[in-house]
Amino acid sequence: MTDLNKPGSEERAIAQAEIRAICHRYAVMARDKVDFKDMEPLFRPDGLFRLPNGVAVKPSEISTVVQGEEAKYIRHHITSIDIHFTSDTEARTKSQFFAATNVTFTDHWGCWEDIFTRDENGAWLIYDRSIVIDGYDPKGWYGEKYGGPSCLER
Repeated sequence: MTDLNKPGSEERAIAQAEIRAICHRYAVMARDKVDFKDMEPLFRPDGLFRLPNGVAVKPSEISTVVQGEEAKYIRHHITSIDIHFTSDTEARTKSQFFAATNVTFTDHWGCWEDIFTRDENGAWLIYDRSIVIDGYDPKGWYGEKYGGPSCLER
Protein backbone atom coordinates (compact mmCIF):
# COMPACT_ATOMS: atom_id res chain seq x y z
CA MET A 1 0.00 0.00 0.00
CA THR A 2 1.21 3.48 -0.87
CA ASP A 3 0.79 6.17 1.76
CA LEU A 4 -1.09 8.80 -0.22
CA ASN A 5 -1.10 11.06 2.85
CA LYS A 6 2.70 11.33 2.76
CA PRO A 7 3.65 14.81 1.48
CA GLY A 8 5.81 15.06 -1.60
CA SER A 9 4.88 11.88 -3.42
CA GLU A 10 4.01 12.07 -7.09
CA GLU A 11 1.14 9.58 -6.60
CA ARG A 12 -0.36 11.81 -3.93
CA ALA A 13 -0.14 14.92 -6.11
CA ILE A 14 -1.81 13.13 -9.02
CA ALA A 15 -4.60 11.70 -6.84
CA GLN A 16 -5.24 15.10 -5.23
CA ALA A 17 -5.36 16.79 -8.63
CA GLU A 18 -7.83 14.21 -9.96
CA ILE A 19 -10.09 14.59 -6.91
CA ARG A 20 -9.96 18.40 -7.02
CA ALA A 21 -10.85 18.29 -10.73
CA ILE A 22 -14.02 16.31 -9.93
CA CYS A 23 -14.95 18.74 -7.12
CA HIS A 24 -14.49 21.75 -9.38
CA ARG A 25 -16.29 20.08 -12.29
CA TYR A 26 -19.28 19.43 -10.02
CA ALA A 27 -19.27 23.08 -8.85
CA VAL A 28 -19.27 24.32 -12.44
CA MET A 29 -22.04 21.91 -13.44
CA ALA A 30 -24.25 22.57 -10.37
CA ARG A 31 -25.97 25.55 -11.94
CA ASP A 32 -29.25 26.60 -13.45
CA LYS A 33 -30.44 24.80 -16.59
CA VAL A 34 -28.11 21.90 -15.85
CA ASP A 35 -28.57 18.57 -17.57
CA PHE A 36 -28.34 16.38 -14.48
CA LYS A 37 -27.49 13.36 -16.66
CA ASP A 38 -24.18 15.08 -17.44
CA MET A 39 -23.33 15.05 -13.71
CA GLU A 40 -23.78 11.30 -13.27
CA PRO A 41 -20.28 10.36 -14.57
CA LEU A 42 -18.76 12.25 -11.61
CA PHE A 43 -20.29 9.61 -9.32
CA ARG A 44 -20.00 5.86 -8.97
CA PRO A 45 -23.23 4.29 -10.26
CA ASP A 46 -23.70 2.61 -6.86
CA GLY A 47 -23.04 5.87 -5.01
CA LEU A 48 -25.24 8.10 -2.87
CA PHE A 49 -26.08 11.78 -2.99
CA ARG A 50 -27.37 13.05 0.37
CA LEU A 51 -29.62 16.09 0.19
CA PRO A 52 -29.59 18.79 2.88
CA ASN A 53 -32.89 17.43 4.23
CA GLY A 54 -31.27 14.05 4.91
CA VAL A 55 -32.78 12.20 1.95
CA ALA A 56 -30.26 9.98 0.14
CA VAL A 57 -30.70 9.36 -3.60
CA LYS A 58 -28.78 7.57 -6.33
CA PRO A 59 -26.68 9.69 -8.69
CA SER A 60 -29.32 9.06 -11.37
CA GLU A 61 -31.83 10.88 -9.13
CA ILE A 62 -29.63 13.89 -8.36
CA SER A 63 -32.19 16.27 -9.90
CA THR A 64 -34.23 15.98 -6.70
CA VAL A 65 -31.80 18.47 -5.14
CA VAL A 66 -33.76 21.33 -6.74
CA GLN A 67 -37.02 20.21 -5.08
CA GLY A 68 -39.02 20.55 -8.30
CA GLU A 69 -37.89 24.07 -9.22
CA GLU A 70 -34.33 25.16 -9.80
CA ALA A 71 -33.20 28.72 -9.23
CA LYS A 72 -33.32 30.93 -12.32
CA TYR A 73 -29.63 31.61 -11.72
CA ILE A 74 -27.31 29.67 -9.41
CA ARG A 75 -23.54 29.32 -9.27
CA HIS A 76 -21.51 27.36 -6.73
CA HIS A 77 -18.07 28.57 -5.69
CA ILE A 78 -15.55 26.36 -3.87
CA THR A 79 -13.24 28.15 -1.45
CA SER A 80 -11.24 25.23 0.04
CA ILE A 81 -10.89 21.47 -0.43
CA ASP A 82 -9.35 19.24 2.24
CA ILE A 83 -8.42 15.71 1.15
CA HIS A 84 -7.51 12.82 3.45
CA PHE A 85 -6.69 9.42 1.98
CA THR A 86 -7.97 6.50 4.05
CA SER A 87 -6.39 3.94 1.69
CA ASP A 88 -4.99 3.65 -1.83
CA THR A 89 -8.54 3.48 -3.15
CA GLU A 90 -10.50 5.79 -0.83
CA ALA A 91 -10.34 9.45 0.15
CA ARG A 92 -12.54 11.65 2.31
CA THR A 93 -12.92 15.28 1.39
CA LYS A 94 -14.55 18.45 2.67
CA SER A 95 -15.13 21.22 0.15
CA GLN A 96 -16.25 24.59 1.48
CA PHE A 97 -18.69 26.34 -0.85
CA PHE A 98 -21.16 29.17 -1.20
CA ALA A 99 -23.92 29.54 -3.75
CA ALA A 100 -25.07 32.74 -5.43
CA THR A 101 -28.58 32.85 -6.92
CA ASN A 102 -30.84 35.32 -8.71
CA VAL A 103 -32.63 35.86 -5.38
CA THR A 104 -29.62 36.73 -3.21
CA PHE A 105 -25.87 36.75 -3.76
CA THR A 106 -24.99 34.61 -0.74
CA ASP A 107 -27.95 32.25 -0.90
CA HIS A 108 -26.53 29.31 1.05
CA TRP A 109 -23.14 28.05 2.19
CA GLY A 110 -21.56 25.04 3.82
CA CYS A 111 -19.52 22.07 2.69
CA TRP A 112 -19.73 19.01 0.55
CA GLU A 113 -18.50 16.02 2.55
CA ASP A 114 -17.44 13.33 0.13
CA ILE A 115 -16.11 9.83 0.02
CA PHE A 116 -14.18 9.25 -3.19
CA THR A 117 -13.22 5.78 -4.37
CA ARG A 118 -11.23 4.55 -7.32
CA ASP A 119 -13.15 2.60 -9.91
CA GLU A 120 -11.88 -0.49 -11.74
CA ASN A 121 -10.03 1.76 -14.23
CA GLY A 122 -8.27 3.72 -11.46
CA ALA A 123 -10.39 6.87 -11.84
CA TRP A 124 -11.43 8.72 -8.69
CA LEU A 125 -15.23 9.15 -8.46
CA ILE A 126 -17.63 10.37 -5.80
CA TYR A 127 -19.06 7.39 -3.92
CA ASP A 128 -20.94 9.37 -1.28
CA ARG A 129 -21.70 13.10 -1.19
CA SER A 130 -23.44 14.85 1.71
CA ILE A 131 -24.51 18.47 1.35
CA VAL A 132 -23.99 20.10 4.75
CA ILE A 133 -25.51 23.57 5.01
CA ASP A 134 -23.89 25.88 7.56
CA GLY A 135 -26.21 28.78 6.82
CA TYR A 136 -28.50 30.41 4.31
CA ASP A 137 -30.44 33.56 3.57
CA PRO A 138 -34.03 32.81 4.68
CA LYS A 139 -35.31 34.98 1.80
CA GLY A 140 -33.21 33.11 -0.79
CA TRP A 141 -33.85 30.13 -3.04
CA TYR A 142 -32.52 27.60 -0.51
CA GLY A 143 -34.62 29.10 2.29
CA GLU A 144 -37.73 28.75 0.15
CA LYS A 145 -36.98 25.16 -0.94
CA TYR A 146 -35.53 23.67 2.23
CA GLY A 147 -35.96 26.18 5.08
CA GLY A 148 -35.50 24.93 8.60
CA PRO A 149 -32.38 25.18 10.73
CA SER A 150 -28.89 24.95 9.28
CA CYS A 151 -26.50 22.39 10.74
CA LEU A 152 -25.06 25.12 12.98
CA GLU A 153 -28.50 25.75 14.50
CA ARG A 154 -29.32 22.10 15.22
